[in-house]
Amino acid sequence: MFFGNYSFPLPSSKYSFCYHFVHDHYMHIIFFSIIFMFFVLTFLYFGGLTFKFNGKFNDGRLVELFIEFLVVNFLILVVGPGFWLIHHQAHMCGSPDLNVKVVGHQWYWSYEYSDLPGLVFDSFMKPSDELVHGDFRLLEVDNRCVLPFNLDIGFYCTSADVIHSFCVPKCSFKMDVFNGLLSSFTYYFPIPGVYYGQCSELCGSGHSFMPIVLEVNSLECWKVWALSYFD
Repeated sequence: MFFGNYSFPLPSSKYSFCYHFVHDHYMHIIFFSIIFMFFVLTFLYFGGLTFKFNGKFNDGRLVELFIEFLVVNFLILVVGPGFWLIHHQAHMCGSPDLNVKVVGHQWYWSYEYSDLPGLVFDSFMKPSDELVHGDFRLLEVDNRCVLPFNLDIGFYCTSADVIHSFCVPKCSFKMDVFNGLLSSFTYYFPIPGVYYGQCSELCGSGHSFMPIVLEVNSLECWKVWALSYFD
């Protein structure tokens, strides 16, 4: 993708790819529109093109039809991908295979696996003096949210205090969370990996210190991890 190195991280799933496709589509339209207008204005300015009224009004139906044709096609070109993305989103996922409740606090996250009663934990940022080789400063946490891949994961997000935002750029999702409101979305992880994010809504002095880490493993590894909480 032409603009891939200047915008989002590489897509991690079909969801991310759809967002990247629409984003690059609009970027191409803007890019070539700017170039086109630059040449048109340059031609008008340096070409000495002037319009003089000769006392007659000519019928310009062909010109009007041509302009209307261009406008309609331009609108289809602009609006079409947006409708395609909305339609595609509505059919990308079925009912979730696993449900995770995410609660934002000042300034940490809590995770609750609704299908496994009792599997609840808080996730705080690791202090700099506890980091090991390979860890990312301000992005590592003491308890990662571990998930299986090749399953539809339902995220149910809310806040215990102020407004937060559950955002993972690599996965192309961002959900604002409010106290008293439960927001939800479904995501499918096709491959294992570790995905980092942060709260993207200014929520106080510790806003920069509430990272998100999603560790995606195989279903077998996830079961071992989940059972370890009950040992």
